[in-house]
Amino acid sequence: MMDVQVREVRFDAGKPKICVPILGKTFDEIIEQANEAKNVAEVIEWRADYYEDLLDEEKLNQTLLALRDEIRNIPLIFNLRTERAGGTLDLPLNQYRQINEFAVSSRAIDLADIEVSIVDTLSTTFIKWMQALDVRVIMSYYDFEQTPEDAVLLFRLNLIEHWGADLAKIVVTPKSEADVLRQMKIIMKAQTFVTLPIISVSLGRLGKFSQVGGSLDGSCMTYGSLAGKTQPDAMIEAEKLAMIVNELR
Repeated sequence: MMDVQVREVRFDAGKPKICVPILGKTFDEIIEQANEAKNVAEVIEWRADYYEDLLDEEKLNQTLLALRDEIRNIPLIFNLRTERAGGTLDLPLNQYRQINEFAVSSRAIDLADIEVSIVDTLSTTFIKWMQALDVRVIMSYYDFEQTPEDAVLLFRLNLIEHWGADLAKIVVTPKSEADVLRQMKIIMKAQTFVTLPIISVSLGRLGKFSQVGGSLDGSCMTYGSLAGKTQPDAMIEAEKLAMIVNELR
């Protein structure tokens, strides 16, 4: 597996980095959450689909720059999730692309999280353009119904690498403990032929095991929530998660 360096953070198969999502709807909520997150996060993700002024470019730019100033040198992921990827917005593809390009052009973000289902329509030139502006691309595959068969997950990882992503993210839903263990085994196996760092997320109560198991399967990042703001990707509060992950290393 190749390492990916973003600011002072190295995404590799060692101890998974703690990423804290920001879910604020207003400018003040976003900056307040960023102030809280920076005390524990190694990486911060802005879930921009929650932002009520997302379509106002002046306010969007102001928020991006203020967020960068607030978190200083912590890597910032811009994640604009559509409804089909568990987000809050149903955007036309041209608008999805336009907002992501605006965020990249602001020079405030370090990584963009892009849904793999969208890349085929927007083409890989969209990915290459962002990378040309020194923004790393996380390409994400989601399944909110199940943990797909091994061959499906391995195919998705190969496709993500083929399309030129810098990091791959797999988000699935387990129906049993066996699904969680199988996913972790697949991620371990993938390290032998996929060069990308992989972020592996298993959702729900059962998925908590995968949140703390990145040191075993090679997942390079795990998600921890702010106190009182639990979400499916981050079932464990970030401070608790950091203590567990550090204890397991």
